[in-house]
Amino acid sequence: MSLPHSRWLALSIGLLLAFPIVIGLVGTILPAFHYFPPLGEYQFSLSAWSQLFAQGEFYSSLKLTLITGIGAPILALWLALSLLAWGYQKPIFAKLESLLAPILAIPHAAIAIGLLFLLSPSGWLVRIFSPWLTDFQRPPNWISVQDPYGLSLIFALIVKEMPYLLFVMLSSMKSIKARQSLEVGQALGYGRLTLWRKVLIPQLYPIIRLPLFIVIAFSLTVVDLALVIGPNTPSTLAVTLLRWFNDPDLAMRFVASAGAVILMLVIVFTLAGWEMSHKLLSLLTRAERSNGRRCGPSDYLLRFGAFSGQLTLLLSVVALLLLPIWSFAKRWRFPDALPSQWTMDNLSRAYPLLMELSSNTLIIAIITTLLACGLSLLMLESKRQSAGTRHARHLFDWLIYVPILLPQIGFLFGLHVLLIYLDLNGDLCAIIALHLMYVLPYVYLTLQGPYLAFNQSYLQQANRLNHQPLRNYFRIKLAMLKPPLFTAFAIGFSVSIAQYLPTLIAGEGRYSTLTTEAVAQAASGDRKQVGAMALLQALFPILIFWLAQSLPPRWTKWRLACKSLFLRLSPSTSQTQKDRQC
Repeated sequence: MSLPHSRWLALSIGLLLAFPIVIGLVGTILPAFHYFPPLGEYQFSLSAWSQLFAQGEFYSSLKLTLITGIGAPILALWLALSLLAWGYQKPIFAKLESLLAPILAIPHAAIAIGLLFLLSPSGWLVRIFSPWLTDFQRPPNWISVQDPYGLSLIFALIVKEMPYLLFVMLSSMKSIKARQSLEVGQALGYGRLTLWRKVLIPQLYPIIRLPLFIVIAFSLTVVDLALVIGPNTPSTLAVTLLRWFNDPDLAMRFVASAGAVILMLVIVFTLAGWEMSHKLLSLLTRAERSNGRRCGPSDYLLRFGAFSGQLTLLLSVVALLLLPIWSFAKRWRFPDALPSQWTMDNLSRAYPLLMELSSNTLIIAIITTLLACGLSLLMLESKRQSAGTRHARHLFDWLIYVPILLPQIGFLFGLHVLLIYLDLNGDLCAIIALHLMYVLPYVYLTLQGPYLAFNQSYLQQANRLNHQPLRNYFRIKLAMLKPPLFTAFAIGFSVSIAQYLPTLIAGEGRYSTLTTEAVAQAASGDRKQVGAMALLQALFPILIFWLAQSLPPRWTKWRLACKSLFLRLSPSTSQTQKDRQC
């Protein structure tokens, strides 16, 4: 399919993406310097910064953000690399790989609620050891979740980030020729873990740098996970800024904007420091990587990381299994390991609310993901047509990463001002537009490799036989790209389901989804209702991922069977066949 004016189309879509990014940044930076015309402030001032630095909570929140936002990616990277080094090409590793898809598909809030049910003082982890080992007849007075040090938040971030990093690493194995390197190295007498440490990990890191940066930015700015399982006295900086933005005193918006600018700078300096630390570590370990030793003490670190990674995956699966248990539990007293009575009344009682939340969630997610798939196909076709020219790199390629690297808390509140000015606040289209900014990057990056690698000779041959380019594009090219298209749709759908702040800010409470309501209800103490919401929130993405894996191999067979059935049942077709026989 030939796109007319593909260069201008790509530029238009790039500018369309750049517009909300610029507005969001301007709407955050200007109020930080006390310039905010909607509140009648037309003079620049540094008073917001002096008020920010006078807030004692700011320093505590910043310290907690740095601890959790840097500690979680380091540990997640270590566990993912250790699991990969220990299990790559092993039969048992295939079973671990099968756990990645459901964990990746489940939204952050559902993971956090499951871990809350698992790790809390009255959670299942304490129940299975009580009273026979702990002698607890009542829940202990522990702070195992929402602890002031952020340990539970770090663990929740690891549970969510480690499978993602492991998935990215597995998809990069062919580009570093891992199998050949392992065979050659083991033939020379090197241990498996030593080969990974000396040869493969240094080759793998540059490939996963961008996904790792996304993980770091997410850890520093996450809100929904921090609200459910993170500390609240003080909270992380992102949660503190959310409270300041929603403060009845409108003067706190200026302080919150200044804090949002600080959070942006924290991301920039953290990523720069991460890269400098990587280069320094590479210099310090260069001699050790080339000394010719067949094993080393660092191998034990990878071995322990592999064990810890398996334990983390196991706990995450158990946390997810607790969601349906609480949804159907009628009586579950401490320290019973399982409910003594089961019921369906929890779901039937919450049925009207769950139906409303589910319909809102599905409408937003499906429309957003379809739009993201369509825009991604347009951009990729434009990029394919301009490949090899000086216009091969579009503005879109540079802007696509900006929304997922910027902190949502400041960026979206800048856009909120624009929505109010356009009278679009609380509108469904505004929610879809904000979701699209975060769904589009993941869909585009998922489709980019398979789409650009497609062999165009199939389409060219079809056009020679039947010159209908648009029809052949859909029936030949997109039909052959069904697996990556279905996978991209499933990933975009799960990303949209997980969006908390975009729904909260654009919807203004008029459109509640399973995610926003589950986070709001997480602190209510009604575990049965929260479990039902989190169960549905986790069930929809898992179902879509299952369909994405199951439909492509069977699609053609089912389509031909339906076509044959339609031809047999159609009266006009039957009459035409009889006329031909006559």
